[in-house]
Amino acid sequence: MEILYRVLEIINYIFIGIASIGFVFQFLYILFFWLKPKHFAKANTLNRFAIVIPACNEEDVIYSRVKALLEKQTYHRTHYDVIVLAHNCSDSTAQKAKEAGAIVYELVDKDPAHRRASYAMKFLMEKLLELDKYDAFIKFDADNLANDEFIEKMNDALVSGVKIARAFEASSNLTQNNWTKVSGTYYIRDSRIPSNFRERVHMDSMLSGAGMMCAMSIIKEIGGWDAMSTSDDAEFTLNRLIEKRHVHYVADAIVYEDQPSTFKDTFNRLTRMGHGLNALFWKKGFILFSKFFVTGRFSYIDLFMQLFFIPVALICCVWFPLYYIFYSIIHLINAFGVPFMDSFMSVEDSYMAMINLGYMVLYVLGTYYVIYTLQTWFACLMSKKALGLKTLKGYYAGIFLSPAFMIIWAIAISIGIVTKPKWKKIKRNV
Repeated sequence: MEILYRVLEIINYIFIGIASIGFVFQFLYILFFWLKPKHFAKANTLNRFAIVIPACNEEDVIYSRVKALLEKQTYHRTHYDVIVLAHNCSDSTAQKAKEAGAIVYELVDKDPAHRRASYAMKFLMEKLLELDKYDAFIKFDADNLANDEFIEKMNDALVSGVKIARAFEASSNLTQNNWTKVSGTYYIRDSRIPSNFRERVHMDSMLSGAGMMCAMSIIKEIGGWDAMSTSDDAEFTLNRLIEKRHVHYVADAIVYEDQPSTFKDTFNRLTRMGHGLNALFWKKGFILFSKFFVTGRFSYIDLFMQLFFIPVALICCVWFPLYYIFYSIIHLINAFGVPFMDSFMSVEDSYMAMINLGYMVLYVLGTYYVIYTLQTWFACLMSKKALGLKTLKGYYAGIFLSPAFMIIWAIAISIGIVTKPKWKKIKRNV
């Protein structure tokens, strides 16, 4: 028993080191919450944009989203089109998108493995290459809304030399309930603190499928959409970084996403995310890691660490609970005595070990709660002007529950790693 105890103890120290490395960047980012967002200079040139929307059975929201993009944007209407791909739809998505004024394509994939967003993007990029009349594309999901200056701000960035960029991610239904509050503030934090820091110090951001922009010159160079995994936006990011391209963050272009409003929908989305990102980590994570040592480019190690958070979540959710249950049982048995079990430490040592464990748990959970709550609060506070808020009323539940949400995030991600979750339609808030 003593040998087993010592071996598991050593393994636990190793996992503590690995998990600590995974959290280092989260501790560092909070030190730079005060950095002001970068604003790109007003452009005098107008580029032509294709606004692409892959949509599967989105009849509830597609009409209003297309209408808003066509009628509310400050960008010159003659210089952008909204293109919707009705992908494996069994409803009136295509018809409603046409009625709203979009250019519509329809695609039915007979292979079930092709019924994911990456194949829709591959089809759309092939169509854009055939048309050969756009300077860049912007991708939205069917539930997304954008601030009125979105295309204008992306054009400013494009003219300034930005070829690939992500947007500021916010929520269209953040104050609906506690689930939307914690989910919405999660994306605000990710945009305002880590992404803003990376842009200000000339590092690279991770693209999100909502509001990403890419110059068509890059799509021509690579021959179309080359990210075919279930996490195609993240894979597209890594592919471009491996090519030594730069991925920017445009703080003034804000995309509002419809957050899942139930535990079930939130959990399902996170498990799919975990499955896709875990596969991507093992496929390309260590390529990034090695490139850091070859080039010295810090973005490689930063993106590696973002993906590394996925296996770290599994360690936190599986190893630590199991190990400390075993640890507690051993010391409780030793402290109270079991006739048939030989003791390898004193009763006093077991009492002290349990006391120290209690202090450690309180310290770790307390530090974790403070760090994540402060990050989220600072992010929301610094984003008030951009989001048009006078106060944070309605946001506080999301701020103070954000650490709990990250625990749910880790559990869902872990389940996604060890299973193969299927896509399930999320109920939209119309």
